Amino acid sequence: MRILVVTTEPVPLPGFPTTGAGLRAWGLVQGLRSRGLDAEIAMPRDAVSSVDPEARARAEPFLFDRENLTAHVLGRKPDVVVMQHWGLMNRLGAEVRRPLAIDLHGPHLLERAFWGSASPERDLEQKIAALARADFLTCAGEFQRRYFLSFALQAGFDVRDPALLAPIPFSVSPETPPAGEHAPSTFFYGGILLPWQDPSVGIETLLETLESRSEGRLVFVAGRHPAGDVSGGRFDPIVRRLEGSERVSVRSSMTHDEFESTLRGCGVALDLMARNAERELAFTSRTVVYLAQGLPAIYNDYSELSQWIARYEAGWRLDPLDRDGLRAVLAGILDDPGEVRRRGENALRLVRERLTWDRTIDPLAAWCANPAVRAGKERFVPAAARLARLGTELDAARRSIDELSGRRLVKLSNLLRRLGWRR
Repeated sequence: MRILVVTTEPVPLPGFPTTGAGLRAWGLVQGLRSRGLDAEIAMPRDAVSSVDPEARARAEPFLFDRENLTAHVLGRKPDVVVMQHWGLMNRLGAEVRRPLAIDLHGPHLLERAFWGSASPERDLEQKIAALARADFLTCAGEFQRRYFLSFALQAGFDVRDPALLAPIPFSVSPETPPAGEHAPSTFFYGGILLPWQDPSVGIETLLETLESRSEGRLVFVAGRHPAGDVSGGRFDPIVRRLEGSERVSVRSSMTHDEFESTLRGCGVALDLMARNAERELAFTSRTVVYLAQGLPAIYNDYSELSQWIARYEAGWRLDPLDRDGLRAVLAGILDDPGEVRRRGENALRLVRERLTWDRTIDPLAAWCANPAVRAGKERFVPAAARLARLGTELDAARRSIDELSGRRLVKLSNLLRRLGWRR
């Protein structure tokens, strides 16, 4: 059984930077392999244009041009195709007749709204059309499952099926490092700067605390998305403020190996984001990466992962706009390094017990091992497509009426026949 996992993002191959979506796709591949399945990755060539040419050359078999996605998929001869999200589905031609799964890692429609999409109604049409072609769906957690169910219903899925939208949390390698000697007073903030994420209150409060106490450091590793600065420069003032502080080390994007090595030199991850509709549903990949390196996280109090962090005491959970609450947490961290180490050990335990790809992959692996085309899929036509078809038919009817309007005598039967009427 050969499985092709298609993503839009760079994955953590040697010498590659990556994103949360890329790590998600890589985790799916590795999880499927852990079940003895032959899985491989495919990613767009333009997503790795900044990668060192030698590293990019080694990855050439896995690269495709977006306009030639269909040819690439057919050339790899998979038995099953797994699309990591729905955005590329409009590039996948109908001639790819393979059992198809779509992994819905996050609320991409909401991301596009924050991004400032010029045609949200068209985005919705594309999403429903993409899901309608799928045979199996997965997502990153229970919160997301509830969100995606309504879209699955519109795409023709039977929402009475308890197996619909199998949750697979964002996961990492089971080979997590042993609890090491981190620097408890060194904080870390990292990730892509995106318009649906606002970490400003947490970063400003941390910087004020470090400077007022003249102790501790912040390692800030953040960069633009591979597609460009989709944040529209909104984070430039924060970055300039950080660059001017002697308590902060600012670094741009790096390879995934360098990223993990940098984490091992820190003690606590700052991962507070202001609440919004997208953040409520996100099962944040960066946070799991922090926990997997033994860094307890200062995290929000409103998402699914925050419940797990609280249960395991793998960090600190609080309202991301509560400056006083954050100051109290930061004071406790700087005053009690032993507590930081204890919560770091708990972070590793959480990952080992709940968030490694050999533990989470079962729903997708079971389907890929015995894939089935969804009953009734070929007959289902999304509502948007039906409306478009109806509009075409109405336009044809109007043209027929216009053609006939200049005649003095028109037989009713001819008119009805032109409008598609049959006895």
